[in-house]
Amino acid sequence: MRACVRVTMSSTTEVVTSAQRAARDETAIDERRDARATTSSNADVNSAPAAVATNDVVEDAQGEEDIWRAAAYGNMEALKRMIAEDPGSVNSTDGAGYRPLQWAALNNRVAAATYLLDHGAAIGAGDNDGQTALHWACVRGSLPCAELLLRKGADLNAPDARGYVPLHVAAQYGHTGMIYHFKMRWNTNIDLTDLDGRTALHWAAYKGFADPVKLLICMEADVHRADKEGCTPLHWASIKGKSEAAHCLIQSGGINALTAVDCDGSSPAALAEQKGHHTLSHFLAKQYRTLMKRDHFMTQKGMAAACLGLIVGLMLMFARNVMFCPGAPVMDVSVAFWSLATVACASLGIYYMKRVSYNDPGFVSEAVLRAIRRGRKPEVSTRASKAAANTADDADVEERLNHSELWAGNWQSLCVSCKLVKPFGTKHCSMTDKCVARFDHYCPWMGNAIGKRNHRDFVIFLILETVAMAIAFAVAVTRYNEESPTERDSSRFGVVIFAILDVFTLLPVAMLCVSQLFQVAQNITINEISNAHRYAYLQASDGAFVNPFDKGYVENLREFFTARADAPLIDVIAEPLLGNRRGDDAV
Repeated sequence: MRACVRVTMSSTTEVVTSAQRAARDETAIDERRDARATTSSNADVNSAPAAVATNDVVEDAQGEEDIWRAAAYGNMEALKRMIAEDPGSVNSTDGAGYRPLQWAALNNRVAAATYLLDHGAAIGAGDNDGQTALHWACVRGSLPCAELLLRKGADLNAPDARGYVPLHVAAQYGHTGMIYHFKMRWNTNIDLTDLDGRTALHWAAYKGFADPVKLLICMEADVHRADKEGCTPLHWASIKGKSEAAHCLIQSGGINALTAVDCDGSSPAALAEQKGHHTLSHFLAKQYRTLMKRDHFMTQKGMAAACLGLIVGLMLMFARNVMFCPGAPVMDVSVAFWSLATVACASLGIYYMKRVSYNDPGFVSEAVLRAIRRGRKPEVSTRASKAAANTADDADVEERLNHSELWAGNWQSLCVSCKLVKPFGTKHCSMTDKCVARFDHYCPWMGNAIGKRNHRDFVIFLILETVAMAIAFAVAVTRYNEESPTERDSSRFGVVIFAILDVFTLLPVAMLCVSQLFQVAQNITINEISNAHRYAYLQASDGAFVNPFDKGYVENLREFFTARADAPLIDVIAEPLLGNRRGDDAV
């Protein structure tokens, strides 16, 4: 196998292909650049200091006399004096070929950068590696300085000697906010490649930065794009053992991402195994098996069919062994009434089971969120139409991602599968592969997710079946104690068998029913209880648990059971998350 997949993009590799050489050089120059950006009281001209906590004049006597150190520290007094003495020094280079504007940009010295630009600093001038001041600003996420440079005319698509544009550098260092800013404010092309055919997504995946990976995927970055060596972003994440980034790429790319092979025919799982990342390799293999059978009927509805069979089977046993058992006495009126009530409750439960299993649980798509933002009533989505609707909507990245949560840096609200910003209480269901409003849990016995649109039907189903089995057990006990003139032992045996099966089914269903009713009374979901530590809206300023949906037991129960079928899909508490903020001043 070629060295491109047996070695990493590192400065310490011994076997280096053309693809690896660029990566090695990138690491080397970044290390060299960072080393020169390290504050040192006795540094020479070629190791100018970077960001410091103060703008005071450096106490180093030698440092006071060079313009690069003054720019790096933001020492405006020294900077103005030196430029006044020698106007040409504004574009001079130090011993390594670096310019004052680059040092100011690296350390986010906006005032120094502004002064240098106003006095003739060449905004597009590069160092020996072709990197401009904008490249250097991206190393440390110096967004205010980067915005200044862009407003002054810096070229966001200017490549360095290795083909890296500023977006690549931002991805290499994990600056998600800078990537978001470049796209939303300056509409950068996120699929630009370097000289080795790698995009920003390749670099973010290789470095293992999950947030940039999520954002780039939601910006429609091509997760299947291969570089010159045939490696996709998932290949590079696998080579480095970056499991979180790999998971995001699988959620977006699915089977195609897992089965993609490089120029040597190696899949991501094979590369992870070769590099010693056994846990990741096993995870990738498991994900492949899961995705291969996820859409099969038995995976989706197999347990639901078993549940239906259990209900029907118990009903038939109840009729045969309890109601019309051979040799048993004729039921009196009261026992007959409760027997018919049992059958009615169980039959009605089957009807609600069908509703839970096949109705929309509250799928959230970009089409739904867009309709809400525009003040229109969203149409109830169907499983058949949802994929097509999302494909059309995802083209408009500007509207989809111009969101207050993202301007605030809450990247956890992104869903890389549906490529949208999730409102409060919304979670992506891996089995249905869709986001669900007020997601409670995925129920294999129903073959569907339980969410805003079918949660009430699910609870009613549990209540009906619990009541049916409880009454059936009581009727069975009554029939067992009745005297029969003939075949008494036979009739009792059938009643006992039914009672045992009934009570073993009743106990877990009753416990689930009580649990669900208690959660409904609190207006909270299983998902929120289980993952409260992950949701900021469930945490007070002191870290204590808080439920913004809770309106009191009585009101919560009333709203849950009396809600109209056309009630808003997104809860009122979540509506502020749908608002857009342009972010023009969010620099």
